[in-house]
Formats: sequence, C-alpha cells, structure tokens
Amino acid sequence: MKRIHRLVATFLSRRSGRVGFSAAVALFLSSLSAPAQSVPTPPGPYVALEGQAAFGASEFDAGFVPTLAPPFGYVAKLDDGDGWGGAVTLGYVWRNGWSAAIRYRRLETDDATGRYDPGLIPFGAGVTPPPGGQVVGALDARATVDTATSVLDIEVGNEIPFAGGFLRFFGGLTYAEITRDAAIIDDSCPCAPFAFLLGNDFEGLGPKIGFRGGVPLNAAISLVGGASAAALFGTSKFASRLDDPLSPPFPFKASDRRTVAALNAEAGLAVAVGAGSLTIGYRVDAILGALDTDQRVSAFFQDSGFPALGDRRDDFVAHGPFARFTLSLAGLSD
Repeated sequence: MKRIHRLVATFLSRRSGRVGFSAAVALFLSSLSAPAQSVPTPPGPYVALEGQAAFGASEFDAGFVPTLAPPFGYVAKLDDGDGWGGAVTLGYVWRNGWSAAIRYRRLETDDATGRYDPGLIPFGAGVTPPPGGQVVGALDARATVDTATSVLDIEVGNEIPFAGGFLRFFGGLTYAEITRDAAIIDDSCPCAPFAFLLGNDFEGLGPKIGFRGGVPLNAAISLVGGASAAALFGTSKFASRLDDPLSPPFPFKASDRRTVAALNAEAGLAVAVGAGSLTIGYRVDAILGALDTDQRVSAFFQDSGFPALGDRRDDFVAHGPFARFTLSLAGLSD
C-alpha cells in the first residue's frame, strides 16, 4: 500500500517568535466560549465542513505470480491505497430537540504496485478460446487501482441531555456508490503495451439508524463520537476486459442484487470556537460484502492447479483522521 507520511516540524527559535506564538494561542483560547458539542445544538440551521485523510483497507486478488521455488507461485493482492475525502452537512435543529440533516461524503483513493517478476497472471473470463475463459499473462507487470466512494445520508433525530453533554439518536436513509477500476499493465515492450482491466462497482440504498454524543472533559474540550449502521439494497457489478491494440477486448460482465451492511464509527475531541465548533478525530467506514472481485476462474483451470482469484462478496473498508468545522447559522434564521 502506498503510505501517506507527514512530518511537520515548527521551530520557534527566536524570543519574538515564541511571544507571537503564545499570543496567538491566547487569542484562540479566548474565543472558546463553551464546551464544544457538550450541550444540545442551538436551535436553527447549521452547516458542517469536513476534510479527511483516507487509508484504504480493502485487499483483493489481482492475479497469480509464478515462482521457481515451491509452492511455485502466490496470489498477488491489491488494495485501494490512500487518498483524501471530505463531507458537507446541512442541518436544522428545532427547539424541542428534534433535528434533520442531509450529508454528502466523498472518498477518493489510489494505489500503484509492481513490478511483478516474472509476471502477473489474471484470468479473463471473456477471453476465448477455450470456452469459460483464459489466463492472461502480463510480463514484468505493474498494477494501478483507483477507487471513488460517494455516500449520501438523510437523517432525522432527537437530541437529549446526557452526563452534562448530549446524546442524539437518529434514523434515515443512506445511498452509497463505490466505483473501483484496476489495471494490470504490461508495458515491458514499448512497441505494443497492453493492460487487463478490472472493474468492481456497487450501488445501493436503504434505511439507517445511529447515535452521536458528546461529554465535556473540561471547560474547553469535549469528547465526542458516534456510530451508525445501514442495510443497503443494491446491485454489485464485476467487469473485465483486455485493452490491447493487437487483440479484441474479450469483455466479461456480471451483476447481481444483494443486501449489504454499511457501518461507520468515529471518535474525537471538539472545542467551541465562537458560534461554531472544531472537531479533530478518527473515523472508519465499511460496506461489507459489497464488491464482486471474483475473476471467474474456470473449473478447467482450477482442476489444472491455477488458483481461484477474487471473492463474490469482498468488503470495502476505509479509515483515517478527520477535521470538521460546524457552524450554527441560527442568527441568520430570523
């Protein structure tokens, strides 16, 4: 997996620098008016903007790599890699504690691996002859993966006081879409490079339930978190084909209806800043059994010793740190 490494260093070597930094901290702390999210959200509209680093944790089979030593090969795996994401939320809180919100979340990740020596061998279910598909050899191959995930939530909930803070239970609808494109690329010969393309997509809609809450730790900082679960009724699709100037594409496509679970959880620390709040935390998103990565290795090749590649029900999992700023617009609602 491609990893995101950040190393941030700040040097305040001069006295004036230290004084300026201390003054900035004091000015920031003076703007903290109350424990962030430790009391019910003020009645009226609000908006929340969020940024996230996304680390993909969804491995899937890419192909078979032959070796000279026993067991004479292994199955190479790819994952969604790393990337970025974010969300925007528009909501409204009524004076009786009920609230409604609509949220759009987007995650985009990518990865690149290889080269695989002597090569990487996926299975083309549409490549003929023979009937049922054929192995596709890619010498000195490399692989790329691009994944985009969109989630739209509509929620209605009720917020109650809890342990000096708040607890909000909600229900609603979730729509989720995953698009993953993988390519196994053989460009060892510049004269005629080719690629074997794999696609795994899911699209589903269904009901969700969940909770969010916050408890003050001191006069400025609150511990916040939440989780939700949704049952999505949708369609999973698998596709493969050749991208070769010297060959037909031999496409293969399959799809099926399925019901999957979409889960997420987060925890963090929140601090109030004027009419808004800033939350820094960590979250996990998972859609279980959503992706079809089965390359449909035929019985003939499996009986000959070639391994099965992929799974009809692979999980999608992403996680990473996030920062969210929530701003009450109650002063604009009159």
